[in-house]
Amino acid sequence: MSTTKPASRVAVMRDRDIFQDTDGRVFVVLGFIQPSDRVLSFLKYVRDSDGRWISEGIRYRRMFWGGVDSVAEGMPQLPSSYTHADPHFNTVLIEPPQTVVARYFRPEERLREIVDKGPQDRLEAYVQQASLAIHEVLGIPLENLGVAGSILWKAHNPKSDINMNVYGLKHSESLTGSYERFSELEGFRLRTLRDWRRAMQRVKSRVPALSPEDLQRIFARRRALCIEEQCIGITPVLLPEEVPIQYMSETYHTVSDTPRQVQVRIEDDTYGRFSPALYGLKSEDVERIMVYDGAFSGIFKKGDMVEVSGTLQRIISSDGKVTGLQMMVGTKSGSGQEYIRFKE
Repeated sequence: MSTTKPASRVAVMRDRDIFQDTDGRVFVVLGFIQPSDRVLSFLKYVRDSDGRWISEGIRYRRMFWGGVDSVAEGMPQLPSSYTHADPHFNTVLIEPPQTVVARYFRPEERLREIVDKGPQDRLEAYVQQASLAIHEVLGIPLENLGVAGSILWKAHNPKSDINMNVYGLKHSESLTGSYERFSELEGFRLRTLRDWRRAMQRVKSRVPALSPEDLQRIFARRRALCIEEQCIGITPVLLPEEVPIQYMSETYHTVSDTPRQVQVRIEDDTYGRFSPALYGLKSEDVERIMVYDGAFSGIFKKGDMVEVSGTLQRIISSDGKVTGLQMMVGTKSGSGQEYIRFKE
């Protein structure tokens, strides 16, 4: 498979990259804060003779269905060496050693394969159509686009979702601010609230505190393309040289495991669309929100007044000094109780 590389040749693994370990488990890289010798990730698929996903004649069962609980449920399925008491986040996370990475799937190369060789099925045809439209309308180079999800490792079926990536701060801002331009193209439209219905139901089941009105306001801010009836999620991903927080440049120390609620105004949304999402705050106490729950990434903008329910943490610099406080949204201990919603 041309989109795979041996682990020794992968310098940096980025958010949403996919890799396979020596036992065939499939993982998705989680976020841009990454250790040098391990891969912060979540378990997505395992081999299973009754599984619905097939790649190279092997069947797989899906383990991850969204949310923190789904990540935690994958932990018992893994060797003990794959879970790690991470010193940056000060919690136990799924972080397989890089030495167990057997195959690595690069999203840009898979997209280039589809564009250059031609699509092999209906979903790949939509990927090609979307990527060429983004390139032509916005001038984003194809090298700064990639295809993610099951299409990346050729395990998709006709009912699979289509997930893509756009790489780099500049190109992410360009796409995020220009979705309306694609509704002028034949066959293209923007995703509506009706298209988001199932996603809203999933978030509601995970976070019961959110009302239907909360969810409608959150999802009304989401932008996504659809070609005919097929919607395509495009996730912004930072380039390694753009990452604002390097691993172990600071550490996080939880003040209390019980989530707290605060009302704050968003002051800076520069990194709000990435993973983890970072929202700078206009607040005397808490300086930012860090979000590992994708339901609340890329939603809030500078000037928004929001209510945050999250885990309060001290930010400790590498020299041991307390530099501020943050609210973490997406912790295991606060699962189901952490959220961000509009207050105005």
